[in-house]
Amino acid sequence: MQPHAVPTLCTSQSICSPFRPAPSPPVFTSSPDGAPSPQLLLRQCGREGRGLVASRPLPRGEVLLRVPDSLLLTAERAAEESCLAPLLRARSTAAASNSTDSGASSSLPLPEWSLLALLLAELRCRLAAGDRTSRWDPYVAVLPQRPGTILDWPAKEVKQLLRGSPLIRLADSITGAAASSWQELEPLIAQGRKDGLIPEYVALEKADLDWAFGVLLSRCIRLPSRGDMQVLAPWADLLNHDVEAEVGCHLDWDPAAEVGPPAEAVSGALVLRSDRQYSAGQQVYVSYGPKSSGELLLSYGFCPPPAANPHQDYKLRLAVDRQSDPLADLKVEALARHGLPAELEFPLKLEGLPGGLLQYLALLDARPKVAQETYDLASLLFEGGTFPLLDGEDTLALALRGLSSRCTAALKAYPTSMEIDQALAAGAVAAVANRQQRGPRRAAAATTTTVTRPIAGPPTSVAPPSPTSPDSLPTLGTEEVCVSSVRAAAVAGIRVRERQILQRTQAAATAQLGEVKRAARTRRR
Repeated sequence: MQPHAVPTLCTSQSICSPFRPAPSPPVFTSSPDGAPSPQLLLRQCGREGRGLVASRPLPRGEVLLRVPDSLLLTAERAAEESCLAPLLRARSTAAASNSTDSGASSSLPLPEWSLLALLLAELRCRLAAGDRTSRWDPYVAVLPQRPGTILDWPAKEVKQLLRGSPLIRLADSITGAAASSWQELEPLIAQGRKDGLIPEYVALEKADLDWAFGVLLSRCIRLPSRGDMQVLAPWADLLNHDVEAEVGCHLDWDPAAEVGPPAEAVSGALVLRSDRQYSAGQQVYVSYGPKSSGELLLSYGFCPPPAANPHQDYKLRLAVDRQSDPLADLKVEALARHGLPAELEFPLKLEGLPGGLLQYLALLDARPKVAQETYDLASLLFEGGTFPLLDGEDTLALALRGLSSRCTAALKAYPTSMEIDQALAAGAVAAVANRQQRGPRRAAAATTTTVTRPIAGPPTSVAPPSPTSPDSLPTLGTEEVCVSSVRAAAVAGIRVRERQILQRTQAAATAQLGEVKRAARTRRR
């Protein structure tokens, strides 16, 4: 079973494994002839720890990275190199004979996510036992022992911290996908052990697979140019995230890119192009996509200050009420005619309303008397972009009242008050400062205008700021959010911002409703 949508670029912190020292990373050049002149170098980047920096001045739009297919860990390679390869080949053959799909993915015995997780878990177990026979060992050896994603959170804490927030739906999606994948893999592992395919020192227990799922959640890369193929890309996944980076600045497959000396050049590579100018020694960033701080926390294990994240939102979930709306089936059909589902999320932000929100609300809350009125109303809303009168009632006013009431209900759903959350969020800095005094590997640093992804690194001597509001919180990295008290403070900061968005949306809806009423009174005069 596939997990929730894996982001375009997913990277997470890399820390040295206890099994052996971190190996020297491979060097990927952007020089077509393969000359050793890399644009990117691995460095310790202050509070962010490890990162890739420019080796020389780099202009905007330059190709910074070319990773050939042979250095990507794909699901197909994972199936071939797994100790369960005989079982996987048999399953693949059976699936191919029963499938009418001629696509490349149809030959895979399991979803890409499950195959990659299976090999990662196996390699981790082998390394723990001293088995270093895989070519992927240097990569697996430096993967974090705790990716820091939602899969590392205690189940009770997930419910407590995310209650009232739309993030609970994302958490359920992620944990549900991981559980389904384990259910899919467990009988295969049992059969492999029965057949003697799995060495005795390779445990392949649920904890090993959960670790692998967390690694994939935070590091897996989808390649849109290769049919959304999911891969792991050693070295490339050391690139850190910047919330201000252009959304299009991500890794993707370029079939025209050439890697290697001219006489032996191979076409096709994973490529990154710079979205800005970089000076020598400056860290190079990518975008993991327009993600809120909550999404980054759950899926990647770090949390930028919500107030400094331009992608911070509140995902308002709207759905046709199949329980109490007698016209529910008609509305579902009317929405389908316009290519819309019966349930939809709209990302609310501090400024402005998302397109289509009020039209969708107007149809959900309207009460037409006959079926044809439902279809006509949908056409006017979604094709004409107009809000007609329905039995004398202004459907725009109806939608605005519906939006306001839903904001009120969402605000009441939080288990704590705004004041309590603000105090908890402000306490994050103190919690990080206390950990720094105890000597963690990485300490939080002062908030900057550019908020970036922290990677594991040595302690820093920079003292944390004294916060006066949640806006002054530092970016919290994986080591911080793995601590329950700090994680709670991070989520409190997210709840503060979600409340602010709901309050601003409700105020805007109320103001616009007043304008609609005044305009109606003017027309009646």
